Amino acid sequence: METRPNENLYKDYGVRGFPTLMYMDADGKKLTEPGGRDVASFAATAKSLSELSELKARIEKGEKGLDGKLLAAELALGSVDYPAAKERLAKIKKLDDATKAKIAKLMVDSEVTHLFASAGRDADKLELARERVVAMLKEGKVPAGRSAGQFWNAVMQWADMNNDAATFEKAVNWAKEQYGDEPRAKSYLENLDKKLAEMRETAKTGVKP
Repeated sequence: METRPNENLYKDYGVRGFPTLMYMDADGKKLTEPGGRDVASFAATAKSLSELSELKARIEKGEKGLDGKLLAAELALGSVDYPAAKERLAKIKKLDDATKAKIAKLMVDSEVTHLFASAGRDADKLELARERVVAMLKEGKVPAGRSAGQFWNAVMQWADMNNDAATFEKAVNWAKEQYGDEPRAKSYLENLDKKLAEMRETAKTGVKP
């Protein structure tokens, strides 16, 4: 059977649906996807791409000691996966405090992305991934970048399945911070509050409403 053009796009560029937004170089190679669909996200991604290009140019000229900054730049763009980033980080001998802190923060995002990319649609792996993000939450490892939505959705799912109202409330609070000003999210947030109230009632009585 002949492959349709759209199927080639899905395969070659990781297109999940339309519209899919991404940055590509002049040769059509995918560089990264913006961290969001707002102007600020596009600007931040463009800045990160520029910083990465400058770092590579400096390294090509022979400048040393930029391995940490290069890793941070690639993590910020999502262009290096978690296992590879861990391996590279272990080999970097010197890191200034600012770069070390930046990498630590970005590695949280990278781990979450890797967890769910590896799990795919496997139910058992997804369950383990949700358990891991809840453990990360308890450890204070909360992503603030690209994987934040994925992280909190997984926390919410786990809390719902385990009737953990306190954990569910944390995810609800995050959703309110993100979408509270959006009129289209009103019913969604109201349903979350209703679900939270039901979970609290179940915790008190032991009986689901």
